[in-house]
Amino acid sequence: MADKERTVVIGMDGSKQAIEAFKWFCKSMKRDTDKVVMVYTVEVTDAMTPKQWLHVPSSEQEIKTTIDKNMEKIKEKLAGFAKLMESEHATGTVRSAQSENPGEGIVKTAIELDADMIIMGSRGLGTIRRTILGSVSDYVVHHANVPVVVCPPS
Repeated sequence: MADKERTVVIGMDGSKQAIEAFKWFCKSMKRDTDKVVMVYTVEVTDAMTPKQWLHVPSSEQEIKTTIDKNMEKIKEKLAGFAKLMESEHATGTVRSAQSENPGEGIVKTAIELDADMIIMGSRGLGTIRRTILGSVSDYVVHHANVPVVVCPPS
């Protein structure tokens, strides 16, 4: 069983907590046979409502330019995550997922990939704030069909 290839989904947003969770996984649990998939969830509402959209675009070209700029930002983030993965000697891929919220994107990706586990950081929101705002880690823990490891902030 120890030699079985595992697919491990890492929820990654570039925050200190997410990076620490990934490094903890690499130090504590990663096997040479693991296939790591870092998932950066692009919230659909954020991608379509940046500051540029506060005015009505005047042309299709303006809309296309705005979308292209957002895609370039996403590619830059993914490239940075790939470098992080390489620096920790993890084998796998980075990808984006579009979703209404990050937790949903992480869970959908884990289902799509038939993942064995999900690793993610926690921002450590208080009970009241988490109740009002929701929590990505809380969503994933309650909706994932595989084990979820949530690393608390250090």
